Amino acid sequence: MPTRETALDRPVIEALVASSGIIFFGTLFRCPLFPVWISAMGLLAAALAIDSSLHSTPHWAEVFGISLKSKRIGLWLLIGCAGGTSFAMFSRISADVGALPSGIGHFVFAASAIGASEELFFRGYVQGRLHRLGPAPAAFLAAAAHSAYKVALFAFLPEGVAVDHFSLGFWTFLAGVAAGALREWSGNVIPPLVGHVLFDIVVYGERSLPPWWVWS
Repeated sequence: MPTRETALDRPVIEALVASSGIIFFGTLFRCPLFPVWISAMGLLAAALAIDSSLHSTPHWAEVFGISLKSKRIGLWLLIGCAGGTSFAMFSRISADVGALPSGIGHFVFAASAIGASEELFFRGYVQGRLHRLGPAPAAFLAAAAHSAYKVALFAFLPEGVAVDHFSLGFWTFLAGVAAGALREWSGNVIPPLVGHVLFDIVVYGERSLPPWWVWS
């Protein structure tokens, strides 16, 4: 039988293993020095950690921070929608492409799925497993893991492509902290998830084809 101390540590270890696995994958899957299957070991580690969590927690929805009983869920959803849309418009204006998309392309559906998956993983799963460290540490650590993953995705760039890694990491972390706070205040991953989906819809609205960094 596991001791109480071991039982309390298990969710934190699962979150750290899953986060490290995703970051490992993001770092190496474009690395020319290793075959792609090496990076897939990171995904396997994350999947095994999540599987362990699902076996130790009675309800799968709890593992991913999904709750349909959150108080004032409508208010938190409105805040998530407003935050995601505002941040997306700021991003578009900064890139000088107009505040809102001129249309909706096919890539929006994939972008939305990617954004939702990131929130379920980082805000839902990782932040939820780290919650026993305290709400603030959980939100900051989940945001840091998300930021590290985003930067890792651009560790190896195609020739002629330049990325401001510091800016990417900073804004991802800042958005992650805001999303983490929303997840804590609402007791639910759904508001930040919806906000992230709206962000991706607005940012990538016109695209029919994915940007180079998706599936390349």
